[in-house]
Amino acid sequence: MAAWLHVTLRQRPLALCGQLVQRARRCLATSAAPDVTSAFERVITPEVAEHLGAQGYAVVDGVFGGEAARRLRGEVVRLYEGGHMHKNCTHLVKDNSTSLVEKAHIHEAELTLDSGVQAAAPLCSALNTDRTLATMISLFLPQLTLDSQAIKLQYNAGGGGCFPMHYDSDEQLDGRRVTAIFYLNPDWTEADGGQLRLYPFPGAPVDVAPREDRLVLFASTRMAHRVLPAAAPRCCFTIWLSQSRRRAFVRQAPSLSALEPSSPDDVAAAARFLLHPAVRQHVSKLVYAEEWARSLEESHGDSDTRGAMLEQHHKEVDIIRRSLAKYLPVVEKLAKGQVAAPMQWF
Repeated sequence: MAAWLHVTLRQRPLALCGQLVQRARRCLATSAAPDVTSAFERVITPEVAEHLGAQGYAVVDGVFGGEAARRLRGEVVRLYEGGHMHKNCTHLVKDNSTSLVEKAHIHEAELTLDSGVQAAAPLCSALNTDRTLATMISLFLPQLTLDSQAIKLQYNAGGGGCFPMHYDSDEQLDGRRVTAIFYLNPDWTEADGGQLRLYPFPGAPVDVAPREDRLVLFASTRMAHRVLPAAAPRCCFTIWLSQSRRRAFVRQAPSLSALEPSSPDDVAAAARFLLHPAVRQHVSKLVYAEEWARSLEESHGDSDTRGAMLEQHHKEVDIIRRSLAKYLPVVEKLAKGQVAAPMQWF
C-alpha cells in the first residue's frame, strides 16, 4: 500500500539535573540491583519458550519479586515527575511525508540510547547490560538468534491513556523478533484498566492484566496488540530483543499470485494462504477493522491528523476487502475458529 501507519519511537536528548543524578547515586549505594541473570534463568523455562513459539506469546509472573519491582517503578516515576520523559507519538506516513500524532498521557524514555537516563535509573540499567533473557529464549527456540536489545521506560499517566492496535515492527524494517514487557503496577485492579490486548489471530484476543512483577513475551512482527485505556497511572518497561540484520530472515514480500492456492474452494489451502505472514497482517486488519479504528480514536485526541489517520485506515480496509473478496468465506471461518491452519510465529 502507498500509505501505512506504524508506531515508532521519537528520540530526544534528555538534560538531567544534578539533583536527579545524585538521587540515583544514593539509590545505588542503598539498594542492590535485582539479580537479573538468575531471575531470567529461573523463569524462562522450556515450557515458557514452547508457549511463545506455539502461541506467539507467553506470560510469566514473579520475575524479580515485589520489592525489586517497586524499586524499578520508583525510578520510572522519578524520571516522569522530573520532566525527563517525552510524549509518545504515532507516525502517520502518507504521500511520502510523515505526521506525528501525540498519544494522550503516554510518556517514555529510551534507556539504551541515553546515558543520562541510565545514570538516573541504575536499577533499570542493570537490565540493559544483561543478555540472559535473549540467551535463554534463543536456547529454547533455536530458530531465533537474539543478539541485541533495546529498552524503553514508559509512564502512562492514566486518564484514558492507551495505544492503538499495531505491530511492533516488520521483518523488512529491522531485526526485532521478541517484545518483552515488564509491568510495575502494585495493587492493580480491573477498574484501573490499561490491559495489554493481544491478537493471536486466528485465535481469540487475549487480555493481559499489567500486574506488578509480570513479564509478557510476544512475537514483535506477527502479534498485533494494543493497550486498553488506563484509568490509573501505569508503569512498565519494554525490552526489544533483536537479531542483527546479517542473521535475520528478511522476507521478500511475495506477490499474491505466487502464494494463492489453485482454488478458493480448497478451504485448507486458502486458510494456509491467508495465514502466511505476508498476508495475515492484512487479514487481521480486515477482521478487526472496527476495533482497530476505535483504538485509533481512543489513543489520540480529536484533530485533523487523527481524522486523516482514520480515513487512511478505512481506505486500507476497503482495499484489503476487495483484494481478498473470493476468500471472504474462509476469512469468516478463520475468525469464528471453524477452520484450523498452522501459524508460524518466528
